[in-house]
Amino acid sequence: MNVRFLTITSSALLFLLCFSPITYAGNEDNLQFSGFARLLMGYVDDKNVEYVGYGNNVSFDQQSLLGFQADYKLSEEISVTGQLVAYTEEQRNSGLEWLYLTYTPNNALQVKLGRLRIPFFNYSDSLDIGFAYPWLTLPQQFYDTAFFSSFDGVLANYQFSVNDWLIHYEGYWGRFDDKIYLASQEIDTKVNDLFGVNASVGYKNLTFRASYNHGDAKVAQEEANQFSQLLRQLGFTDNADWLNANGLIQFYQLSVNYENLDYFVRSEVAKMVGESGLVADIDSYYISAGYNFYPYTVYLSYGKKNLHFDHLANQIPFGLSPELDTLAATYLGVLAAFPDDSSVGKKLGIRWDWHYNLALKAEMTLVEAYDDISNDYAVKNLGGFDGRAILYQLGLEWVF
Repeated sequence: MNVRFLTITSSALLFLLCFSPITYAGNEDNLQFSGFARLLMGYVDDKNVEYVGYGNNVSFDQQSLLGFQADYKLSEEISVTGQLVAYTEEQRNSGLEWLYLTYTPNNALQVKLGRLRIPFFNYSDSLDIGFAYPWLTLPQQFYDTAFFSSFDGVLANYQFSVNDWLIHYEGYWGRFDDKIYLASQEIDTKVNDLFGVNASVGYKNLTFRASYNHGDAKVAQEEANQFSQLLRQLGFTDNADWLNANGLIQFYQLSVNYENLDYFVRSEVAKMVGESGLVADIDSYYISAGYNFYPYTVYLSYGKKNLHFDHLANQIPFGLSPELDTLAATYLGVLAAFPDDSSVGKKLGIRWDWHYNLALKAEMTLVEAYDDISNDYAVKNLGGFDGRAILYQLGLEWVF
């Protein structure tokens, strides 16, 4: 387990131990502490591939984490929430995940202001709290299509019931300004005018949800920007436009879930459309079914992701000059660096609720990759990968 995780975890524990006795002494009814932790072990049976960071050796330092949350009630209508999370994986930034003010004027309406979790998916609010869902890990082919999980802004939700129907509306607006990780690289990214709406309808054991999200993305790709400007100066504007990493990104999501005390069927489908040529269009979905026989749950899951770039054909002529030949070859090299990507994940797992706040899980994921592998997402070809591998995982989930 890496030093960065242990340092942040130790600091968080020291902060809580120092802070909580003083606060509880005067305001024990207003302040509440909670936390969550997960310890995950993984191993891939193929030395030629990495999957979600796991390789051909036993590893604990990819998806393990420790989180603390504090909720302070300022009044009957206003509260403050903060959440600190320490991650073991290098491609997630440890630190403050949530910090927001909540205004609840009545039982139907709630407004939040600050740093919030962006509600792309069904499980956006509980991405890090594995105790909240049956799988050991969320369906990867679906949940890795969002490159960031938090934003700064305002979110409002409203819910009401009509007979057996429960209806929930939610909308948000804000911005994102931080680093994202792609192909093990940090990329400075800004998303302005980040906006989304979603609605869910529940009827007895059935739940439907649909959402729409968009944002104006500005991605720091200096080499691509410089090459784009050069092509534009020489009159190859279409190819220059394709290399522009900035533009509107739209994200659509739809889900249908059914569950009762004995079994569940859960599914989500999503589509992401990027205006820039360097941003892929992504179609993804999963469907999962499980059976509960307390304290155990067994489940199957199937997820698929298709990633496609609208590769614009080279318009730079060959044979006129060495300089143009170099430009054309460079452009074709850029196209080759953004291949289409497709993968499937098939899960088989079991959960054991050993205690009311502690669950043990075991999961096996068969991953199948097709066509070229971009190495930008979950599957990383180390050379000689035949397109099939199995990830074995054991995990402990704890809430406190």
